[in-house]
Amino acid sequence: MLKKRLVFLSFLLIGVLALAACAPAPADDGSAARIAELEAALAEASAAGTSDEELEAMKAELAALSDELSAAEASKCTYNVYRYGWVMDWADAGNMVDTVFGPTSDFQFTFWQLTYPDAAERFADLTLSAFRDTDLDSRAATWQEAERILIDELTAVLPIYHYDRTTMVQTDVQPLFTPFGAPRMADWSADAGKTVMRWAAGASIPSLDVNRSTDTTSSTVIYQMIDAPFKFNKEAGIEPLAAESFEVSEDGTVFTVNLRPDAVWSDGEPVLAQHYVDGVKRLLSPDMANDYAYVMFDIVGAGDYNSGEAADLESIVALDDYTFQFTLNEPRSYFDSILAFSTFHPVRLDVIEEFGDEWTRPGNMVSNGAYVLVEHNPGENLIMEKNPLYWDADNVQFERLEVSMIGEPATSLAAFENGELDWTAQGAFPPEDVPRLVDMPEFLRTPRPGVWHLGLNTAAEHTSNKAFREALSLAVDKRTILDNVSNTPWRTVAYGVIPPEIVGYQGDKVGYGFDEAAAQAKLAEYMADAGIDDAGDIVIELWYNKGAGNQEILEAVESMWEGTLGIDVRTVNVEWATYLETMEECNVVGGGGF
Repeated sequence: MLKKRLVFLSFLLIGVLALAACAPAPADDGSAARIAELEAALAEASAAGTSDEELEAMKAELAALSDELSAAEASKCTYNVYRYGWVMDWADAGNMVDTVFGPTSDFQFTFWQLTYPDAAERFADLTLSAFRDTDLDSRAATWQEAERILIDELTAVLPIYHYDRTTMVQTDVQPLFTPFGAPRMADWSADAGKTVMRWAAGASIPSLDVNRSTDTTSSTVIYQMIDAPFKFNKEAGIEPLAAESFEVSEDGTVFTVNLRPDAVWSDGEPVLAQHYVDGVKRLLSPDMANDYAYVMFDIVGAGDYNSGEAADLESIVALDDYTFQFTLNEPRSYFDSILAFSTFHPVRLDVIEEFGDEWTRPGNMVSNGAYVLVEHNPGENLIMEKNPLYWDADNVQFERLEVSMIGEPATSLAAFENGELDWTAQGAFPPEDVPRLVDMPEFLRTPRPGVWHLGLNTAAEHTSNKAFREALSLAVDKRTILDNVSNTPWRTVAYGVIPPEIVGYQGDKVGYGFDEAAAQAKLAEYMADAGIDDAGDIVIELWYNKGAGNQEILEAVESMWEGTLGIDVRTVNVEWATYLETMEECNVVGGGGF
């Protein structure tokens, strides 16, 4: 077994991202400044009628500096494999196959769309066909074909297991978990006299901006304070929340949403239809580059508005104070469920304009939901208190929500068992403790469609080769990981990315099972093609975020790859919020420079 190296990185993202421990020197800030100067000078020179010879010289210098900066940026994204996970936002296979792994997705960093453009074109055609198909079974078959491109044809993704919601809740609390969306404490209850609800989040909350956030840690907090028109129920359907009802035109394209007239914001202002229109438009703002903007691209003109090609978005309007309407390009059988998703959260533009980037701070942020933010010490704690002006305040039991930032699962579990927490939130407990926890009345498991997976960088050295990616996939014993590493034998091994609860699930008809001999044969095939004599000369980087069970699982994967294949695996482990920013930076780079 080769010596294992665990590289703990501390990231500082101010201006240009620098990966201090494993990357070459960061891009030169002077180069970036010089590029900006040259661009401005070039524009002025062009307007002033400068000679073609001088303009060409300026352009050549600009191109050279741009290439230098791009190469420096790309050299930071040195991973071969990265860890990611996704829990679905609504019950359509496309929310996994295309949303997370599609050619234009902001949530996959394999760069397969660049290295396999023909496959990306076929995948895009399947996506378009599926989105236009209102027949559930037919649409699922199309998503299955797209999944086979991703998993079998390209081997760009290595799924490990399908999520469920595994958590600990004190027995004096009666929780309500839905398959989609974050749990709402307004829907929870407890034994008489309990007025405070306490849980643990990770080391930090990435964002409380309703349009910018995309992660479950942030949304668990935001969903306590901001109400979408509808909410998910236990059966994965939707029911009224900030709205009373909605209607859809006969052709399935025009949605009319009727808000409840008795709702006010926490500052006493009425909750208006225009606030929901503003929320959608701000989500789609070309200046913000919000990751979840794509969710609303089914609305007429939304894509053009998001790209800056259209000055306004006229297909979503407030018909009156309590009614808004939007029009889709084509019927979408699942779009009613989007009414319960965060992309329909309202915003108060007057508050945002007044406080700027500080609008999500306590005292500035206003709520149309059951709770109001009263304290937030990033990395330490967050406190919300019941909104006395909430339309359903009489049915909200908890007066106060306390969120502690606890990065270590063992610490979170100890706090729970000491009675300091009422809920462990995202299943935060060490794998070695699971066997003694599973039979406790506090231990709960509920459906949560999603997949925990590894992405394989198809633009990086070694993992750019399909045979090598197949070797990595075949060398992972997923069942052993679930049974003996994470101690979660009830979980389902993932071969594809469509979860078992979703129509289109293919089980082991797609993807790779564990096969040591086949893995070694694929490795030999790669080494022969690449002219590599010693597998130990193959060095790959595996990046992942700190989180419940991640380190144990990834150490097991590292051991399997080194033990079965004899390669050298180097791991990089960072905190969640920084990890998201880092991977987004790599996505912007686009996979060049490897």
